[in-house]
Amino acid sequence: MNDKTRVELIRRANELFNNGQIEKAAEVYEKTAYKDGLMRVGDYYFYDKRLPLNALKYYRLSGRNDMVQQIHERMIYALALWIKAGDSTDTPVAKVKLPPLKVSPKLKMAAEEILKKQE
Repeated sequence: MNDKTRVELIRRANELFNNGQIEKAAEVYEKTAYKDGLMRVGDYYFYDKRLPLNALKYYRLSGRNDMVQQIHERMIYALALWIKAGDSTDTPVAKVKLPPLKVSPKLKMAAEEILKKQE
């Protein structure tokens, strides 16, 4: 893609973005590798829509490693709170019932042998 075509596409994508057509603008920003536009889309999802997982993609594409790191830290924090809430008897947490685990007989025998050796 030549520079003139890229500039025209970016201008069109900016118009789409400003008119609220974020998805279409994001497609063009991706095709043209326009980092500022990708960052704007990430900001839109992160701050306006409060959808950090959607924003994560655009922050990665735009090279905003600081925002990627921030989202990862928030995810870890939320996971830690979720796990901690599961340990508490005060707060009821929905439990998921899983089917019994199916283990191959060979793997089971190998695990038993390892456990016997450790005793």
